[in-house]
Amino acid sequence: MNAIKNRRSIRKYKKRRIPENDLKAVIEAARLAPSGANRQFWKMIVVQDEERKKELVPLCNNQKFIEDCSAFIAGIDDPSQKWYRVDIAIAMDHLTLAAYSKGLGTCWIGAFDREKLAEYLGVPKGQVITVCMTLGYPDEAPETRTRKPADELFYWERYGVKQ
Repeated sequence: MNAIKNRRSIRKYKKRRIPENDLKAVIEAARLAPSGANRQFWKMIVVQDEERKKELVPLCNNQKFIEDCSAFIAGIDDPSQKWYRVDIAIAMDHLTLAAYSKGLGTCWIGAFDREKLAEYLGVPKGQVITVCMTLGYPDEAPETRTRKPADELFYWERYGVKQ
């Protein structure tokens, strides 16, 4: 619950490489995520090279902070699979929580040119990049953002029925 309550989207990173054992632990959390029928049809590309991260910026709506992160992760799906968007989201969410436990920050990236980014990363035809994420050491501590109260989000037994 600590990670769930306290993680924030980080858009300012310290220029620092993630130790290999920490990076492997974070991506291991993604690997262990549940998926529909345990098929794990998703893939991820981890980009750490400084020059390649700079080249990602124009492909991701000029979000400059991408070049400062320690690693950029592209989540790739097979759209012929029934639960493809759900499975990659679960894996990425596991990654965010594991990252927090290692003192790392993350930011979900949904604004990018799908075709150009896929070409840049060598994603095969028939596969799609659904979501991306930055990963690195936070150089900011954003305030907690408000959330809607539970009674606005949850119904019981049937839509519209409040507890």
